[in-house]
Amino acid sequence: MAGLFGELRCFCLFVCFGVSLCFTNSLDLDFKPKTTKVVSLHIKSSILYRFSSTSVTSTIINDDVRATETFFEVTLPDAAFISNFTLEIDGNVYLGEIKEKEVAKNTYENARWMGQSAGHIETRPRDTNKFKISINIAAFSEVTFTLTYNELLQRRRGNYDHTIYVNPGQIVDSLLVEVTIQESRAITQLHVPPLRDDILTEHQNSLWNTYATIRRPSLTSAYIRYNPSPEDQKRASLQGMSGLFIVEYDVERTTHVGEVMVVNGYFVHYFAPQGLPRMKRKVLFILDYSGSMLGTKITQLKTAMSEILSNLAKGDRFNIIRFNGDVTKWWNHSALVEVNEYSVNAAKNFINDIEADGWTNINDALSEGMDLLQEDDERDPTYASLMIFLTDGYATEGEMDNSKILDTISSRNKDKVPIFSLSFGDEADYGFLKKLSAQNNGFVRKIYEESDASLQLTGFYGEVASTLLSNLTFRYLDDTVVGKSVTNTIYPIFFEGSEIVISGKVSEVNVSAMTLEICGTSSKGPLEWRTATGNNIFDLIQNAPSELVASNFSDITEKIWAYMTIKQLLINRLRERNATARTELKRKALELALKYNFVTPLTSMVVTRPQDENVIRPSADLRLNDSPYSVWGDTLKGSLELKRNKLSFVDSDPHFIVRVKGLKDSVCFDVMGNEGDIFNLVKDEISGIVVNAKVATSSEGSRINSTSTKHRNGTQESKSNLKTYFGEITISGDNSVINVSPDQWTVNGLPYNWRPAQTITVHRTKLVTDGTGKMIALMFPHKITLLIVRHMRTERQLEMGKIHFLGFYIVDDRGFSWYTHGLLGQFIYRRISLEKKKTSKIGKTRGKLKIEGNTKRMRRVSALLGKRVNLAINDYVSCWMVQRNGRRLIDGVFTDYLVTNSTSPQYRKRKRSKT
Repeated sequence: MAGLFGELRCFCLFVCFGVSLCFTNSLDLDFKPKTTKVVSLHIKSSILYRFSSTSVTSTIINDDVRATETFFEVTLPDAAFISNFTLEIDGNVYLGEIKEKEVAKNTYENARWMGQSAGHIETRPRDTNKFKISINIAAFSEVTFTLTYNELLQRRRGNYDHTIYVNPGQIVDSLLVEVTIQESRAITQLHVPPLRDDILTEHQNSLWNTYATIRRPSLTSAYIRYNPSPEDQKRASLQGMSGLFIVEYDVERTTHVGEVMVVNGYFVHYFAPQGLPRMKRKVLFILDYSGSMLGTKITQLKTAMSEILSNLAKGDRFNIIRFNGDVTKWWNHSALVEVNEYSVNAAKNFINDIEADGWTNINDALSEGMDLLQEDDERDPTYASLMIFLTDGYATEGEMDNSKILDTISSRNKDKVPIFSLSFGDEADYGFLKKLSAQNNGFVRKIYEESDASLQLTGFYGEVASTLLSNLTFRYLDDTVVGKSVTNTIYPIFFEGSEIVISGKVSEVNVSAMTLEICGTSSKGPLEWRTATGNNIFDLIQNAPSELVASNFSDITEKIWAYMTIKQLLINRLRERNATARTELKRKALELALKYNFVTPLTSMVVTRPQDENVIRPSADLRLNDSPYSVWGDTLKGSLELKRNKLSFVDSDPHFIVRVKGLKDSVCFDVMGNEGDIFNLVKDEISGIVVNAKVATSSEGSRINSTSTKHRNGTQESKSNLKTYFGEITISGDNSVINVSPDQWTVNGLPYNWRPAQTITVHRTKLVTDGTGKMIALMFPHKITLLIVRHMRTERQLEMGKIHFLGFYIVDDRGFSWYTHGLLGQFIYRRISLEKKKTSKIGKTRGKLKIEGNTKRMRRVSALLGKRVNLAINDYVSCWMVQRNGRRLIDGVFTDYLVTNSTSPQYRKRKRSKT
């Protein structure tokens, strides 16, 4: 369907624990796009001593009559860096070049505007494991791209998982996945289950992939090949193969000190002792039950906690804190209580009684948790302490300054208790939680708001359920290593089934062994291991698979060291509070990333096809930029088209159309204001964003009807109803005021024209225009994107009395808080369900809607199923229409949302702050 933003064709390739790629073809308005053809998709992964190098190679044909920009959305966990990207065009290969990210972006923009084929890889805002790749394919051209990324496999629950999500979206003539493994010790538990989706289920990996073949050249190596024919793909689906291709394995372990590999001046130490008895633990759960947890999330939390509490080990001590605006601890008789049948059942009852409601006081909850762990009477050093903190939102009560919360908790955490944070859903403040855990010896894990959230939670707990060692310190003796080159050597806790990896430089290139000392605490008290150990990789490759013989073994330890050092510098930067020290850590990480060709949160990669053999040079005056945004102007049309069924907006005269959780179709209503009325559309006291819209009416020629009112005294008054629109929209937030009218738009009073394509950054807010004079996108921090669309009348329409007007769209609402309100904003977290519906003989469908969620009282309203036009895509959408200006659908009545001026967040008629 051709609309304002044209049409998209998309296929996705997702590599969990690796890389996710989305391929989309974004075209302009006036042409019917032709589907791009994926000729081949080959994925080859080589795993050398747990360090993997994965290359994704695909050939795509553009059959369109003009150049087409194709986008790849890349999602990487913290454990992977892109290291290479190449394009092959017309038989010529063009290599990517790592640059500071703003320099790389400028190079790409220069090439794209000149009509050349170009590719660009860029980090995305705040979430450092997301990248974007864009390729501009010339008309009737074939492009082969190869993307390579590196990853140090993490051991979890006793296995290494290497997972590739194959989903080309069509039958591919040549679909091939190859995985080769070379380890220093015998490979055990090698398993390749069938393809599956990424939703977790019980016992999901017990079967074998019948399309995969496995060859074992030796005990220490393996070769896996997955090569389904087009017929095999058709049998799976008309869209071809789709799912996670997983390789699981572990290696034999014989010594407690682990293994050390040394080559060419660098070493890697793998530490994962087996057979140790578990330590007793002090476990504190801190659980968010604020209003945003209402519904499925609180149910999933209860289910998960029931299983987790059942799995607590006798001898452990524990307590539970639940918090919203208030903080409540479960066990009040002492700081912690021993695990037994009575305490576990009592704790389950406490969890089951939770009902989500209220605000979110993170600071007080964490502070109370620190007090409990420090007040516990049990002082046995063989206990290992840890805190598990779950939340789904931002701090909205008490101390709300993240920096102050971090300072408070770090200063109170005198015993260096690890804090493991669970970021539940898209609305959680992942950036804050990442810093909180990094500064307190833990890590953060995302819990996705899906049907398997309970399994995600119990799976996480399974990783930390059994503590073997605590307060570990590693020392490399006899001056065999360069001290400052070694990655982290102090670990507060070690869990069964995990692995510690340490890397560094050795003092002399020909060193092949070293003396190491490991100190810590076990279940039996203090321990100390000391030994001389080391393996030279060249002694281990005689039995390597033939597919790996050509690999460069000589620099593998150096690559692992560079990879780990960059990761460590980035983590230290999260921990560091001093601005000067943070800048120095950033400089060092950038220097290594550029040297070793890694795309990191500080770098990007660009590959450009030269024109007339002259390489386009980037501007020299750009500097490193920590902006939390990727430039969005290039993908404006595509981004909106992808969200075409998820937008909430107000447009036309004026129609409100909103998407809500729990309802298949949208909900719509009209608001009939008077000339000059200013309505509040969005108001969020947490993010500080306020959106107000001013009503404009058409002239007398646009009179649509009239009403007559007869008064008690017998007089009759006639009133003309004129068609109304929004003629001015004002958005305030992030120390900026953006005022938009059909004639011009201003930023803090400075005027701008609609027509030219431009990107303007004010404070932390980015404004992008599309160059056609139709759209302005406003990108605020924390994943808030708003759009204003301009509708211009023809001269003939203006003569008829019609007027220019504006539409307002919420494109990305993830950064708004639970307490967002306004005519449009109140629906962001609202849930509406269809209780019943009935279709009449003449085909009209009426339904009863149930409104709940972020509203004080549940209520019901009748609605008629109909269609309304979405002017952003020039198409009709189905919606449940509520009459009388949305009465009973919205909180209060529509006149409650009138404000006194264009920037005011206060309603004329004082409303309750939470309804």
